[in-house]
Amino acid sequence: MDADLSDRIGQADERFVPGTADGELIEAEHFARYRWAGQLAIVRAVLDAGCGVGYGSAMLARAGANEVVGLDLSAKAVAAASAAAPANASFVAGDVHALPFEARRFELVVCFEVIEHVDAQDDVIAELARVLAPGGVLAISSPNRDVYPAGNPHHLHEYVPEELRAALAAHFEHVQLRRQHAWLASAVLDDEQAADASLQVRDDVRVAKGLGRDPGSEPYTVALASREPLPETTGAVVLGALADAALGAELERAREQLTREQERARTELAALQRVEADLRQDAATLLEELDDKRAELRGVYASVSWRLTEPLRRAKRLRRS
Repeated sequence: MDADLSDRIGQADERFVPGTADGELIEAEHFARYRWAGQLAIVRAVLDAGCGVGYGSAMLARAGANEVVGLDLSAKAVAAASAAAPANASFVAGDVHALPFEARRFELVVCFEVIEHVDAQDDVIAELARVLAPGGVLAISSPNRDVYPAGNPHHLHEYVPEELRAALAAHFEHVQLRRQHAWLASAVLDDEQAADASLQVRDDVRVAKGLGRDPGSEPYTVALASREPLPETTGAVVLGALADAALGAELERAREQLTREQERARTELAALQRVEADLRQDAATLLEELDDKRAELRGVYASVSWRLTEPLRRAKRLRRS
């Protein structure tokens, strides 16, 4: 999938399209959620609610699901997903507020990067619960409002972690939260490991985390919910681009932004300078006109007629007083 596909399906709703951000943090964030959820998909019937162009659905299908059904509001996204679907994945256009499936249809429901985009969120969670089989699991994510950068125009409501827990607890007896952080990594790898770009479990790489983070400090919260005790899950890490390349790209974007801001500032300064010049010219013109009026007035005061009529003006003043 690439930028051409992104143009065809549209990005007005902030839909992520693989191939448009290779190696960037946003790609690692999206892939990590689905890579982690894949361990819950094995031999299960799975609904990917809000599947976009189907990259996550395909990951769940390849992780060992019996079947994956991807649902998205966009018919164009569904068409794009269907064109590249694995054999055990299918796609349908639909609304998460009214899922077109019978009750208890799925053993795993995945709903990533969706709930913050919709209204009537409790109704959506109720719908996800309705189609979940007894003992089934819901995996859902939301940006953490206290940490995620504010002002995203596509997000109607972002949950803080405990708010998400409470919203799920209204429908499920068992709820657990997971914390999704972005980490800067330094890896020591052999040639084969360094060249391997596949998404797979690796038992030949040891990972140590050098800095802790308190719960609640994560930019994204991922939750598991079920009516039955939840299964054990392991964490998942997806490495993005090399840090120097990522930082270089970020620096280049910052430079471009600074250049745009400098150009805008120069344009605004030039406009202000033109306004100042116009005001100075207006002021000079007014001063010249004032000097002319003063000269005229001095001429009137110095004229013979003014002096001759002064007794009459004085008499009028006396009568008024």
